[in-house]
Amino acid sequence: MSDNLYDVVIIGAGPVGLTAAGLLGHYGHTVAVIERHPSLYNLPRAGHIDHEIMRVVQLLGCAETFLTDAVACDTYTLKNGEGELLAEFPWSSAGISGWPSDFMMYQPVLEDALYSRAVDDPHVTFRRGFEVHGITTHDDYVEVHATAAASPDDFEGPAGDQQELVVRGRYLIGADGGRSFVRDWLGTEREDLGFSEMWLNADCRRKRPVAMDFDSGQWCDPRRPLTVFPLGKRHRRFEWALLPGETPEEMSKPAVAWELLSHLGLTSQDLSIVRQHVWKFEAKIAREWQRGRVFLAGDAAHTMPPFQGQGMCSGIRDVTNLAWKLDLVLRGISDAALLATYQEEREPNLRAWTTLSIETGRLTCTLDTEEAERRDKAYRNGMVEPMPQIPPLSGLVHEGPGAGELSLQSKVRRGDTVGLFDDVVGTGFTILSTVAEPASVLQAEQQAFLKALGAQIVYVGTDDSADITDIDGAYTRHLAERGWDVVITRPDFYVFGGGPLTGLGAMVDELAVLLKTKQTR
Repeated sequence: MSDNLYDVVIIGAGPVGLTAAGLLGHYGHTVAVIERHPSLYNLPRAGHIDHEIMRVVQLLGCAETFLTDAVACDTYTLKNGEGELLAEFPWSSAGISGWPSDFMMYQPVLEDALYSRAVDDPHVTFRRGFEVHGITTHDDYVEVHATAAASPDDFEGPAGDQQELVVRGRYLIGADGGRSFVRDWLGTEREDLGFSEMWLNADCRRKRPVAMDFDSGQWCDPRRPLTVFPLGKRHRRFEWALLPGETPEEMSKPAVAWELLSHLGLTSQDLSIVRQHVWKFEAKIAREWQRGRVFLAGDAAHTMPPFQGQGMCSGIRDVTNLAWKLDLVLRGISDAALLATYQEEREPNLRAWTTLSIETGRLTCTLDTEEAERRDKAYRNGMVEPMPQIPPLSGLVHEGPGAGELSLQSKVRRGDTVGLFDDVVGTGFTILSTVAEPASVLQAEQQAFLKALGAQIVYVGTDDSADITDIDGAYTRHLAERGWDVVITRPDFYVFGGGPLTGLGAMVDELAVLLKTKQTR
């Protein structure tokens, strides 16, 4: 048994667990990752990320590898069984985070990049091939007990002994998927939002170029709903709803997928099937995401239908939110009470995405021809209720317009270096002004607080007097449109608040109070 005490133990080495490990390692904290699979899973599940998640991928230094295979999409479309347009999600716009709005991707490429980042970090230790079977909590740490599942890469004890692993951490993150052991250990119930559909998934590798009239979206056809989209540059996903009387066992036979693909004019000369599987799409949210030093994240905390491609994205948002708070607590800047804001901040956003995914799925999933015709008529006549909106973040933010929105990232120049802001300036808490040096209005105590946070304090402008050159004038326009001279951004890229430069000191004082004394609204 090891005597090491890690800052954080993570159970699960999927994209959410790997992101958590990468972020915490980036912040300088020791991390142990326990994973039951002896190697990377190497099969696709999620197929989409958006610009917000791409900014996290950028932070972790994984953007270049990811972009070798990812595809930036123009639109994601819903059509009825006759090919009539029902709805269109414009994904061709530039996202505020400095990247195209949405990417289709092959998950193993992302996982490989995230794993390479984490495994090369001296702060991060992997324990692969171990199945967790016990968790014990103590006043100041959590103890995890695991047994070798198959070919572990590390274990304690003499050869021939049972391969038992004991790992201790100040905090524990359960990122161990929809059948989470950590969630079961917590005993927390899940709220069922009332969506449950069975779909056949066939992920295919292209053998040659495949031209399809309908490239990315959903056929809302009551005869059999269908989803098609690229999984990066080399793969494609096809999903068909199961019809009444069809069973997962029957639909999992390769002949069934090839029969359905033939209706799209595709054969084994065009594609090879990488994975064929029947998924149950459902919407469930754990009622409790934290108990003491133990947290749930990703599918362990929530699942949603895939119709907006936000399941994995939501899990990455979870750990991006949690990691910077754990960083402040572990560094002694904040009290552990700060961690209670994790679920408070994340759940409203998660619920909104889940509701949007459910509503999109209901457009797609109906097998009732009369209901489908009523739906189509409503769209033709412009009588459809607007889709649910994603609210801004609420919680540890300043009161005022724009607070809780995602912050802007654009191209800047510092000296001879040109690139996206995070690559040129850095990340973490950021104070950015477009009118003058922000530090010029701050008192020494306020500057000392920001230094302890590791905050970036920069003047971004279009002339030579600025620290950072606003190459396209994007920051100048963005702040001017909101009536701001200065903006404070959190490490998870959400705006804490913005306003006149003369009010910056008061905003910094408010941030200090919220982070140190946890006076939440």
